[in-house]
Amino acid sequence: MKIALVSSFTRPYALGLRYVSSYLKSAGHDVEMVFMSAERDTSKADFGPALREDFTRRLQAADLIGVALMTNSFLRAAALTRFMKEDGVKAPIVWGGVHPTIAPEECLEHADAVCVGEGEEPMRQLAQRLAAGEDSTDIAGLWLRGGGPFGNAETVRNAPGPLMNDLDSLPFPDYELDTHWIAERDRLVRARPENLRGALETFSLIATRGCPYHCAFCNNTALKRASAGKGKWVRLRSLDNVLEEIRQALACFPSMRSVHIVDDLFFVHKADEIEDFAVKYDAEVGLPLLLEASPNTVTEQRMQALTKAPVKIVVLGIQSASKDTLRNIYQRPTAPKRIAEAMNILAKYKVRTELHYIVSNPYEPEENVIETMRFIASHHRRAAVLRVFPLLFFPSTPLYDRARADGLIDDRHELAYTHVGTHARRFTKQDYLAVWLRIILDLRNAGMPSWAAHRIIDVATNRLVRKVLDRRWFGPTVMITYKIAHKAFKNLVYQPFIRPFKYFRRPPRRREARLASKWTVRPVGA
Repeated sequence: MKIALVSSFTRPYALGLRYVSSYLKSAGHDVEMVFMSAERDTSKADFGPALREDFTRRLQAADLIGVALMTNSFLRAAALTRFMKEDGVKAPIVWGGVHPTIAPEECLEHADAVCVGEGEEPMRQLAQRLAAGEDSTDIAGLWLRGGGPFGNAETVRNAPGPLMNDLDSLPFPDYELDTHWIAERDRLVRARPENLRGALETFSLIATRGCPYHCAFCNNTALKRASAGKGKWVRLRSLDNVLEEIRQALACFPSMRSVHIVDDLFFVHKADEIEDFAVKYDAEVGLPLLLEASPNTVTEQRMQALTKAPVKIVVLGIQSASKDTLRNIYQRPTAPKRIAEAMNILAKYKVRTELHYIVSNPYEPEENVIETMRFIASHHRRAAVLRVFPLLFFPSTPLYDRARADGLIDDRHELAYTHVGTHARRFTKQDYLAVWLRIILDLRNAGMPSWAAHRIIDVATNRLVRKVLDRRWFGPTVMITYKIAHKAFKNLVYQPFIRPFKYFRRPPRRREARLASKWTVRPVGA
């Protein structure tokens, strides 16, 4: 069967969709992937007429179409689906991914079917039954729109099937570029390493599925709810299997310059397993390694084992350093003391960190935000990468349910559908204390002493100072000041004095970025 899989994301990573593609290919189907990416990150449907025509023309011959989306690409996926239907594409359209799993009713208003949960097996079964002309209405994990192309008069809502248990048996995600197309300006072109926006320079992979935590703001909690009772939720690939995927990628794509393990459970593995992986990785790959971690899993033993690999950065999701916010609002089992310990361990081994915080939480008392600011002033170390996000209420999460019950949002939180993590909203849309939290982060990151940061917090939270500054103009003013200072630093300091030395230290970029050998999709279970 001829199947087209469409990524609605602005960046052509789409690891989940790549897994589905390789699974379908290993079952004998003819699969093409279409990445409707963009030159800039946006939730808007920024597809011009020429690109729309190219897109729908390519899908005319498909027998089945899958569209992958998250909440902030919902609007893009809806537009792409509308284009297909208006331009006469006949194949059934199935939506899958995080957002269809946590908000299937909303998605079924646009798609012919929605995949709830993991997509490999439902899509394989659907393709098999359509090819054989058999009934498709009882496939586990599929919701089918009533009156659609599957013959059901009423909407069908099938419970998810069993979760994939043996992750090592799955074929690696699909990187067979000769079957991939990507949006480039106003047309679709063949995918190449150099037009994949760095996807084959920093090679991303997942080493686990599921999450042991149940944070009230997180999609993982909603996903776990959707798959309750369907098998073990947290599943790990063996680190040898992870290493084999990296080896194959490196053999095929000399453009690779680093490797990013994007899930945050790498540190769940035992210290001896991590050490074995680190030794092999350093000897056989040797590229800078980017890891994600929960502060709870960062230990002295694991970090000591990991020092045998060239770790470039570790991402820590801190979110808040208030004990009350973490425990009672976010339901996040991480004590501020444990966060500080994790930061100290990473600093001891000279590992650079990327730190994530959540601000603008309507349920968080101001004293809790100030507590986080004090934590930053005391424990933050310079030269980290900083990410500060507004709280988003994702469908089916505990905080979403609470916000709806309290009347803070309607059926959906619009910001969750439009926020793409850009810096444009850094100051202008955030409240007074959120702006100051970010300022304290930046000042500590630039090397301001802890005592000075605490004095600034004293001033910023003073009642009289707040009376003057806590106005609508404060955030935009800070934003403009930041942009001016950043541009001055870039042009007067970074470009003439810092960048030339970084260039000389950088390893030579390998320009032979085309395929060195064929990426091969293994049969299921091989």
